[in-house]
Amino acid sequence: MDRTGIDLFMTFISPVPGRRPPRRPRWLRAATAASAAIALAAPAPAAFAAVDGAGDDETATAALAPANDGVLSASAPLTLTLSADNAGTDALAAGQATFEIGTRALTTSDTLDSWLERGAAAVPFDAIGQTDVPAVAGQQSTSVSVTVDPDEPAVQDLAPGVYPARVVYRTGDETLRAQTVVVVPRTGEPVRGAGVVVPITAGPQATGALGADALRELTAEDGDLRQQLDAVSGTDAILAVDPAITASIRALGKAAPADAVTWLDELMALPNDRFALQYGDADLAAQVGAGATAPARLTSYSAYLDAANFEADTGTGGATPAPSPTPGAPVVPTLDELLDVGADRGSVFWPATGTAGAETAAALGALTGTDDAPVTLLPSSVVGSDAAAHATAGGADLLVYDEGLSSLLAQASTTGDAAERADILAEYTARAALTAPAGPLLVTVDRATGRSEAALRDAIRAATALPSWSTTDLGALLATDPTAVALTSVAPDADRVAVITEFRDAQTGLSRIAGVLEDPSLLASSERATELQLLGNAWLGDREGWDAAIQTQRERIATWTDGVALVPGGPITLAGSSAPLVFTVRNDLPWPARLDLLASPGDARLVIESRTEVEIGAQQTSRVAIPVSALVGSGESSVQLQLRTRAGVDIGPGETIRVSVRAEWEAVSVIILSALVSVLLVFGVVRTIRRRRRMVVAA
Repeated sequence: MDRTGIDLFMTFISPVPGRRPPRRPRWLRAATAASAAIALAAPAPAAFAAVDGAGDDETATAALAPANDGVLSASAPLTLTLSADNAGTDALAAGQATFEIGTRALTTSDTLDSWLERGAAAVPFDAIGQTDVPAVAGQQSTSVSVTVDPDEPAVQDLAPGVYPARVVYRTGDETLRAQTVVVVPRTGEPVRGAGVVVPITAGPQATGALGADALRELTAEDGDLRQQLDAVSGTDAILAVDPAITASIRALGKAAPADAVTWLDELMALPNDRFALQYGDADLAAQVGAGATAPARLTSYSAYLDAANFEADTGTGGATPAPSPTPGAPVVPTLDELLDVGADRGSVFWPATGTAGAETAAALGALTGTDDAPVTLLPSSVVGSDAAAHATAGGADLLVYDEGLSSLLAQASTTGDAAERADILAEYTARAALTAPAGPLLVTVDRATGRSEAALRDAIRAATALPSWSTTDLGALLATDPTAVALTSVAPDADRVAVITEFRDAQTGLSRIAGVLEDPSLLASSERATELQLLGNAWLGDREGWDAAIQTQRERIATWTDGVALVPGGPITLAGSSAPLVFTVRNDLPWPARLDLLASPGDARLVIESRTEVEIGAQQTSRVAIPVSALVGSGESSVQLQLRTRAGVDIGPGETIRVSVRAEWEAVSVIILSALVSVLLVFGVVRTIRRRRRMVVAA
């Protein structure tokens, strides 16, 4: 969309090599000066229209973008590119474009806003070039450029500052206009420091760890993680890395995809300053809003580790494994080794922009027991007054990033059209030139998914190559004297707070069922990692998807809380004085379970084994036989059953099974069986005697 609010769909075509507009003749200079005088005498226009005389449904639009992020170098030519888009069905006639630059600088943010948003600027303009524009067929685009030498009189004598530039494109009966800005950098002034923070994240995830298939896709040549890594390589960006990525790759050991292993090795080899985000880039403000005194942390990663994937001499992608206690045994990486991102400093927190304010900063700033003093990154919008990058509020250490500039970088990093991106970055350069921070400048290229290497790299380059600025790191930013500021309050997302409370309430049931596992941390680590991923900031832009993922997690929690239980059965008849009673126990967990089945008789007429050990494979059922003896011939009784962990914690509610005792049936059965045997014997003897008699008579 251009500054006048008109949608732009542009195709950027590189200028033809060697094609340059002729120098302005003297008559053109005179005409330009006359038009400038008229412009000064007349009131400034309310807006710089995109199309003269067009109605509400314009079919042609134009955009103007300078090269080199809008910086006008004293030693390099200035290139301006016009992109014309014909959204209609009728062709645009061949036309001509005239490029102009203001002769006076825009000195305030308000005048810059007026120019970029409405095309209004009370300054005279000089023509700096003219070029023909070919016909544009229906639903097609074209681009043309002009290149202005640095010794061109219209630009040669421009003082340092931000200057408006525009193009007038006449095609048939239509006139299209577009505007941008160029910056003449200041020289001879002290160089100021600028830091740019870039996140390395995997996007929204609904599982605790990234599986091999997901990692293979993300780290492939066109995958999001590969694009991000290639974009930051060779830059001075400060990296904010999600440790869920490194942990997921290392946890797979030999089963990790080759592309993922290569990606991790390259990440760890980068010299960039960096810090670790919370696992899954979880929402810090929501956790504080839910009453947490510290961000949730993983205590184990056992659910995602398989010793078969590790050998004694296997490294862990940048972290040195612990010595093997048994020679030749697999060496499984520790939690710290899995989560290592090569951070230069710990306890750096970066809540998502717009989610955190005074409350979050106070809670994070009060954390103790960390190797490094906690520091929180916050946008300038929550700071009550202008402040340098390093600030304090109520004792909390802060790094304040310029939200307006950061928003432009984020917009540029997600813009696929090169010309539109160049226009955005020219605005970024102009606004940065008009800022006057008390110390170093801090900006971010905020979280986003699906951006290309080219777009992200262009945004980082623009942030790290500002004229009269030099890049700096976290240590240098924090080494400056902080400014005391007041922070505004920001309410956390109520739905996320409710989900955190819901997950917290479910921990009791999950902890109870985890007691049936040989290693209870298997379930705990899986649930904690999954919940942190579901609180990831990447879900903020996909509410519908997040709602579905949360509902799936609710169902999973319900399934696991009732993961081991007795299978209900009907009444049992005990036809004898002693016999085993058989019961069925199910295990829906993905790990083997060990527990006890406790049985107690309803009265003294039954003697029963009180405790029976039960072992059930993962996602299987098991039949458990309990010996029972009856002290009466017949009657009605019952057996109370209860599953219990080896530590003595009850699993689920108890079950009462009715038992009908028919012990006399055993004696009756013996008598009947004996009688039947006797009758059969007598019948056999009689039949044999009669057969022999017939044989004698016949003879």
